Amino acid sequence: MLIALLRYGSVGLFLATWTGTVMAFGPTQWTQYRMGPEHNAVFDNGEDTALPDAHYRTGDQVRAAPVIVDGRLYVGNHATGGLFAFSVDDGKILWSDSHPGFRHAPNWVHAETVTDGKRVYVAYGNRAFQSADIRGTGASGVMAVDPETGGTLWNHPTVGEVMPTPALWNGLLYATTGAANLRAIDPETGELAWKLKLPGWVSMSSPAVTDDGMLYVGALDSVVGVDLQRKKIAWRHDEKGSFTDVPPAVGKDGVVVITAVKPYAAATKEERAQYPDKGKGFMHFIYGFDASSGKLLWKDLLGSGPKQDNNTSGSPAIADGRVYVGSPYTKSVFAYDVSSGEKLWEHPAQHKVKGAPAIADGRVFFGDTGGLLYVVDAESGDALKRKNGRELPPRKLGGSLSNAKNTALAPAGPVVIGNTLFVGSQDRYIYRISIPDWINQ
Repeated sequence: MLIALLRYGSVGLFLATWTGTVMAFGPTQWTQYRMGPEHNAVFDNGEDTALPDAHYRTGDQVRAAPVIVDGRLYVGNHATGGLFAFSVDDGKILWSDSHPGFRHAPNWVHAETVTDGKRVYVAYGNRAFQSADIRGTGASGVMAVDPETGGTLWNHPTVGEVMPTPALWNGLLYATTGAANLRAIDPETGELAWKLKLPGWVSMSSPAVTDDGMLYVGALDSVVGVDLQRKKIAWRHDEKGSFTDVPPAVGKDGVVVITAVKPYAAATKEERAQYPDKGKGFMHFIYGFDASSGKLLWKDLLGSGPKQDNNTSGSPAIADGRVYVGSPYTKSVFAYDVSSGEKLWEHPAQHKVKGAPAIADGRVFFGDTGGLLYVVDAESGDALKRKNGRELPPRKLGGSLSNAKNTALAPAGPVVIGNTLFVGSQDRYIYRISIPDWINQ
């Protein structure tokens, strides 16, 4: 039987036509930024069925990727810190921000929620500076909420923001802060287990954690590898550049990939000699490091241009030996060979690209800041073709709550569960897209 659902309210809108119910949807846990260290937020749901197109309405701008676990969708809001849980299939709001003292984070939520199935963990903070060494004003920290009710279980305040997504590993929750700290938190109690000083403050660089207990993060003018078992920095690469704004991705071949922006005025003599015509204010680089030693394996210039207002760099994702990354300076997406650093292709977009792509079934999905969603062939970088042979154009999705330009599908990227894509927008909606219905037009 066809069921049409339409629900309006102050915080909820859902529109879909569906032919059945979903018993289990998505993974059972979501333990770090974009699901794993490769930062390719793709999960094989074990069936070919795609959910139909739908909207989930939240209370404010969405700047974090939606997290889909066990048939539920979790997300937080930008300015209000409001938290939401939806039933994925029918769009029902399970709990929301309707009780500010109970279900709100006390500051911005730019991080993805993470969960071990027992609790949902939420990081919060803002990008304002309280001093040259500490980023984040007002309340900052990490909290845990009950996945059934949204009720606060514990709150762990910090000095300096926690805008990056925390990571769960080996019984502890790891968060990086705007006060240049890595904090290991007991997920049951919220108490501090131990902490480590980092070379500088961390902005939006969500740490990537591998199975062997290595954590990688971008700090101010540094890329850092931390041995979590030894509780010490294993290696660091120091260079003038905005590594602090980018979550590094780690491939199965042991290469850490990150991007960074540096002023042309801070470029080395070698960089200026190699790129003499790129003095347009800021240079956007991509780097590959050996995960064990921190040795720089390769480096390339993505592009250059004027300073970005925020989210200054692109977030990489790795799949099948390739890294895919967007640049707000070139308004395009690139593919590189992870091992060699060879540039394979570049696909232009109409607006800036900041969020991480999702790579599934030989296709690369990414959004731009104008609210357009793209899909291209992962091998060639070419746009897909319609049945009539013409290129499949990008799909217009989101906009901006404040009607500002270039603030739509950023900085979060799409998430793919089976044949269904989810992406958040700064117009307060989570968009759900049936991939087959879209690409088989």
